[in-house]
Formats: sequence, structure tokens, C-alpha cells
Amino acid sequence: MLVRPIKLIILIILPIILGTMADRTHAAGYISLDGITFSEASDNFRLLGASGTGSLDDPFILVEEVFGHGEVVVAINVEAEKFGSRVKTMHAVGFALQKVVINRTKNIWTYFALELEFETGRGSDYYDGLSFAQLSEVNRPFQSDRFSVVDDLTEPRDVIRFSQGQVDPGQRVRFAISITHTGIQPKFFLVQHVRPPYAHMDRLDNPILLAQCAAIMAPEASLQRTTQCRR
Repeated sequence: MLVRPIKLIILIILPIILGTMADRTHAAGYISLDGITFSEASDNFRLLGASGTGSLDDPFILVEEVFGHGEVVVAINVEAEKFGSRVKTMHAVGFALQKVVINRTKNIWTYFALELEFETGRGSDYYDGLSFAQLSEVNRPFQSDRFSVVDDLTEPRDVIRFSQGQVDPGQRVRFAISITHTGIQPKFFLVQHVRPPYAHMDRLDNPILLAQCAAIMAPEASLQRTTQCRR
């Protein structure tokens, strides 16, 4: 029996559409370290590499490049039941994090904020057990190498605001913070906001090869550490 032209077209196009959808579903990159996984929960940035154990002496160092507009959302999944507080607080889970962000947009960043969320678009509140090491002096004051003023807010949302600084296109900025939770194996999001907002999606003028991620993870004295790159 002959297949009608319209059916033939569907049979040809459908696998292509499904294949494209599958590619998008699995497009997000991720990096797994000991007991924890960082992954891309928005499509305006790329994770490049990560290293460390999450302790104060050996913090997780997460490197990413931002090339799009809007909020950048990193999903964090603590997978190990015995992950513990690696910053020696009384929390069930705790770790030190240095976040290195490369500005691949055409905008100058004069403000930067980091916010914790259990659900994207819904800020972490006082009762969910998630915070930037609230009621602890661990790693405080939080720091940045390009912003001189830090506002550490705990109510009504968990937000760290960095100001009085500047990150030009092509430059990188480093933030040193700590994150804790009162339960084991939490899954949550670390959201970053810049101001002014991105005006449009920018292309990567000078993309960094993922195989080279180890070379940008930390100062030269620390390059012997084991580094995981984006997958």
C-alpha cells in the first residue's frame, strides 16, 4: 500500500523533531565531585570546571562563563548521605564554595547578588533549613576580589549582595561563600543576579575549551589539585 505524501513527510520529520527534543533534554552540563553534583539549570551560561572538597582549607572552586541574559541558575545536588558539614558547623550539610564567574557578555557588571532557592523563582526562607551558613561565622565576611561592599541578608530571603566594583566583558570575578542545610542530601539552586540586566544574548567571542578548564581553576600555586570538567 502506498503511503500518502503527508504521512511520508511525518515519518521523515518526526524522528528529527524527537531527536532535537532529546538533545535539548540532555544538553545541560554537569560536574560531579565527592558527594555533590553541580549542573546547569539555565541556558545562559556554561560550567567549565570544579575542584576541591568543600572544606575551609580546600573549598569547592566552581568556574563558569556567562554569555546570556537573565538569572544564572546552578543546581546543586548533595548526593552522599555522609556528606556532613565540611566547614565544621552543627548543620547536617555544609561546605565552602568559591565561585569564579567569567563575563562573556558585552555588559559591565557593577552589582552582583547570590541567592539560594529550593524551587527556581521561590527564594529560600527562614524555615527551610537552607542558608549561607546562617548563625555561623564560617568564612565570614564573605568576599569578592572585584567588589568591596558585601551585604549578607538572611531575612526574608537568603541573599548576598556585592557592590562597589566592576567586572568588564572578558574579565572574571571570584566570590568566597559558605552554604549549609539542616537536612541530609538536599537539592537546591544557587541563583546569581547582575545589574544592569543583560540586554540581549551574546555570542562567545573567545570560548574556552573545556579541556583547558584546569588552567583557570585557581592561582598557579594550586594547580596541582584534581579538577573535574563539565560533562
